[in-house]
This record gives sequence, structure tokens and C-alpha cells, in this order.
Amino acid sequence: MPVEKHTLKVSTTGSAGSASGSGILTLALCELLAVHLDYHASAPATTDVTLSSPGQPASQTILTRSNSATDGWFYPRRQKDDNAAAAITGDYDKFVVHGNLLLEIAQADALTDCVTATVYVRT
Repeated sequence: MPVEKHTLKVSTTGSAGSASGSGILTLALCELLAVHLDYHASAPATTDVTLSSPGQPASQTILTRSNSATDGWFYPRRQKDDNAAAAITGDYDKFVVHGNLLLEIAQADALTDCVTATVYVRT
């Protein structure tokens, strides 16, 4: 199972402090290993980032980062469930991405490549 690296750049439009934008990265069925968020040098500290996997069979929010413009590495995980569908405390696993990753930016300034997400997945 090889590890793949993908890059998604999202530009924003609108007024300062309320500009927004989004982009979709199309992937095969895979496990999400890591995400690096790289903010534009002029991105304001009010910038919100949401990474999700929309679509079938259901959407899932993977990462939400509010009011930040600091670059960073993230290793999102979901809580596991037992056979009765109850959450297992303290037990987490990788997200399964079923086709697309949606990167949404809000509360930013109008910037080209406001946020660049580098995504590592295992196919």
C-alpha cells in the first residue's frame, strides 16, 4: 500500500476578514495519514479551515482549525466504535476517505493561495 502526496491550493475572495474559498481534491478510496497546512504570509489570524470528505455514503468532517494562520502538521483520527456502535474511549484510527477531500476557508482576506494543504494518504 503506497503512500501518496497530494497538494491542494485554495484562494479566497471577498472583504478583509470575511473572504472565503474552497477547493476539492479528488482521491481514490484511501486512508488519510497526515495533513500539512501552509498559510499565506498575509493570512489573518481570524482564518478558519475545515477539511471534510463529502459525498457517499455520508459526509464526514476531518479537521477544523479556527482563528489561526500558523502553519502546522496534523494527524486527524476518528474515534473507534465497538460492536454495539458505542464509542471506545481513547481508541482512535485513521479516516477512510471515500473519493474527495473538500478544503473550505472562511474569515480570511482575499489572497491567492491563502491556504495550501499537503495531504498524505495510503491507497
